Amino acid sequence: MAEFQSKVSTWTSSPAQGAGASVSTLCMDLGFVRSRLRVFMLLQLLHMKLYKAPWPLVLMIFNIIAAMLYVTAFIACSAAVDLTYLKGTQPYNQRAVASFFACLVMVAYGVSAFFSYQDWRGVGSSAYNGYY
Repeated sequence: MAEFQSKVSTWTSSPAQGAGASVSTLCMDLGFVRSRLRVFMLLQLLHMKLYKAPWPLVLMIFNIIAAMLYVTAFIACSAAVDLTYLKGTQPYNQRAVASFFACLVMVAYGVSAFFSYQDWRGVGSSAYNGYY
């Protein structure tokens, strides 16, 4: 314990004389920026700015883009299934299963895009205009 106390210095240096304002007073308070209060304030600000956004249209565009990306994933994954592998081997099975699930997700996003389109257009309701 005595060795530890001899190696530790508790003296602090004083700021240079005549240097003006110290650096610590000019720095931004990063604790506030990272605080939960600041995050809550930013969410409130976003809510106030985006409350009139056409969310059914945004959802439809998202679903269409996701479906198109999964179409490319399905095509790339299906093209990677090498027919020279024996059926039932591990590389063949992995690529075939990945292709199947990419196709399944692509269909799910396509169906969701269709229902988002119907929601955006107001199909099935005479009074609904698609905006909240």
